Amino acid sequence: MKKTALIKKVFLFATLCVSGISASYAQAIATVSKNQITENEVIQLMVSVDKSADQSKFDPSQLAPDFRSGQVSFGSSRSLMNGDYSVQSQWTVSIAPTKIGTLTIPSMDVAGEQTNPITIRVTKDATAPKSSDVIKVSGSLTKDELYEGETAQFDAKIAIFADIRRLKDPNIITPQGTGIEFSPIGESKQYQTVIDGLQATVVEQAFSISASQAGKLSFDGLAFTGGLVQTDRYGRSTKLISLNISPKQYQLTVLEKPADFTGTWLPTTDLKLGQQWLVDGKPLTSTTVEAGTTITRQITLMIADVPPEKLPKLDIDYPKSVRMYDEKPVIGKDSQGNSVMTIKQVIIPHANGTVQLPAVSIQWWNSTTRKSETATLDSLMLTVTPSTQVNEQKIENQTNAQPKTTIKREVDHGFWPYTTLAFALLWILTAIGWAISRTKVKATNTTANQKTIVIGNGSKALISALKENNTILAHQILADHNEQWAKQGIDVTDIKELITQLSQQQYARNTSNNSTKQIISNIEKKLSSTNKSSSSVSELERL
Repeated sequence: MKKTALIKKVFLFATLCVSGISASYAQAIATVSKNQITENEVIQLMVSVDKSADQSKFDPSQLAPDFRSGQVSFGSSRSLMNGDYSVQSQWTVSIAPTKIGTLTIPSMDVAGEQTNPITIRVTKDATAPKSSDVIKVSGSLTKDELYEGETAQFDAKIAIFADIRRLKDPNIITPQGTGIEFSPIGESKQYQTVIDGLQATVVEQAFSISASQAGKLSFDGLAFTGGLVQTDRYGRSTKLISLNISPKQYQLTVLEKPADFTGTWLPTTDLKLGQQWLVDGKPLTSTTVEAGTTITRQITLMIADVPPEKLPKLDIDYPKSVRMYDEKPVIGKDSQGNSVMTIKQVIIPHANGTVQLPAVSIQWWNSTTRKSETATLDSLMLTVTPSTQVNEQKIENQTNAQPKTTIKREVDHGFWPYTTLAFALLWILTAIGWAISRTKVKATNTTANQKTIVIGNGSKALISALKENNTILAHQILADHNEQWAKQGIDVTDIKELITQLSQQQYARNTSNNSTKQIISNIEKKLSSTNKSSSSVSELERL
């Protein structure tokens, strides 16, 4: 047993000695798959060292500037053959020449060892395509002259006449220039098409450009850098064709704001201002309206060459005899790319007489004619009449009023004069009590009817707003009448919850018209509960 253990120790010691001797004589070797190639041709460079190492021990940047390199792959192996123990680490990388002529792969440091230099002969490739044959860039300006604060549109396009899957590290460089701001408009478009009989992939992108300084400026259009991997029909050779497209220069003249101009500076080639007056979603046909009528003023502003975020704010002062509720403006773009803002204002006149809803005007600078202009919306003169609910209530009161009756009673001088006199006195007292009670009932009815008139005007505006899906206005009307309706016994809290439910349904994906109508019907019932409660009280008082 002791002899066997001794033999194992000797064998292990010998193995370690051999391994140490091998490591001390480790060497790095570099080989290539071809040493005579054409420009852009890709070859394989293999570097190995006879010792243990990791991937970071080889840096391909040592090949620059004569060669471009790809991704490095690494592997290692260990073997024990005929008592010889060996370790090998190997790196493989694809390389391509950057120029024509006799090039040298230099001696490289690999895990502390030096490789042997290799000479590569590179000849011109007459069949290699030019960058301009594979990539074409273009662009166009909507106008090359604009004012400070005005914008123009630059439409950029790049066409690729190759399989985009064979592009290596493609990079599209966007337009840029000193003193000019570029903002992409929407998302880029990519599509397949045929240009001059060749299949091409086209990428388009529109940019909004504006200048922060006046004068003659210039900017660069699109540029492209990258490579194209090309393989021959037999797959025996691979080429990496460098693609470099320089940008085209564009000129832009930026004019200063006129020194004598006063007011808000709004330069554009086109501005349009329009309005509509609506009642219940239909055009207003008469300027005579009842108090409490809900009128919607819809204003539309369209401006060319101005981004949506720079649209002016419209401040309109309305008279105190009307209530005005603003909705949030809707801002976007039309099919021609112009910025459009739509404003809805809900107006409710509450005082009788004539009222003038104000005009609207916007001053702007016409950059085409180079003159100041003003866009104006006409005012509207309204004649506000009392609500018809007041007259209807008066007629109802007159109909319900009972006529006075005179009761004549003849008394015979009979046998029971004193008894009859006593009964007469009791009857008179009963009649007086009934008259007093009847007067209280009338006063109560009159007060209830007057309160119902006020509630009727507000409830009509509230229901009209709900039918137009204007829940914002509905909440505001409810807030205005909250205290008054609560005194009349209307459950304002329930109505508020129903309006909130209706508002939530407007943003739901699946909304039933029946459920919307049911909610509005429930609100109408709760608003009309005042009339029912008032009539019930009157009946009890009569009893």
